[in-house]
Amino acid sequence: MRAPSSHAVIGVILICIAAVSWSTAGLFTRIVTTDIPTILFWRSLFGGLSVFIIYIIAHRPKALLPLFRFSLGEIVLACVSGIAMCLFISAFFYTSIANVSFIYGTSPLETVMLAWLLLKDKPAIVTTSATFVSGCGVAILAWGGQDFTDAIGLLLAGGMTVLMASLAVFVKYFPHTDAGKATYLSALIAMVAMVPFVESFAVNAHNFIWLAVYGFVNVGLGFGIYLIGVARVSPATASLLGLLEVPLAPIWAAYFFNEALTIAMIIGGVLITAAASIHIRATAS
Repeated sequence: MRAPSSHAVIGVILICIAAVSWSTAGLFTRIVTTDIPTILFWRSLFGGLSVFIIYIIAHRPKALLPLFRFSLGEIVLACVSGIAMCLFISAFFYTSIANVSFIYGTSPLETVMLAWLLLKDKPAIVTTSATFVSGCGVAILAWGGQDFTDAIGLLLAGGMTVLMASLAVFVKYFPHTDAGKATYLSALIAMVAMVPFVESFAVNAHNFIWLAVYGFVNVGLGFGIYLIGVARVSPATASLLGLLEVPLAPIWAAYFFNEALTIAMIIGGVLITAAASIHIRATAS
């Protein structure tokens, strides 16, 4: 058996770092003591700015104007991604970090189902079975919900996951979309959308610092490192390693904020993560 090249090993390490960065979303949402629109505004500002800077460093454009010319595909993906991020951050205010993370773990399977519905790309039996198992996991999470507020959080997380899964399908319609440009445009769209709802743009020093770190670490660092790493490994490897954020997010929540994992969360989360992993490995072989 041939040992993986140093090129691939570096890619694996980078994607793992990106997954750790993404897993901090719920953590930062708990640290910051302000409302949803304010978090979304400042996170989008700092996150979009960091992605924009990374994009310039990576591509070294000769002029700035082309950076603000967007294709139809980039606009569509940015709008969908922007709405998804608004739902994502909002979900943390209604349910546990673990629930949001585990629901997001269904994304690989939802992508396949959407491709089947919209592109007539029939899934394999293994994928269909994995989707059923994943659905059972979601049902267990919903059954284990403590109150109506939990249900709202699960719905928001579910909506976010469907939208994020749809991005992979939209890319089929717009194959020449620049992911980097779509990402910083989505941050701009989310930021502008929050302007009418922000009661005050003034935040205290504690919140300002953490919102800046939130944007740079969770969005900028995660995205930038992932783009470098994903070019060094296979798509299946990237997808599997990306799933690391699913179990990591509840671990941060339990360690830093004592958010206990219920039996329903553990069983549902294990089913969802296992189903997604089986699907990715099966489609890669």
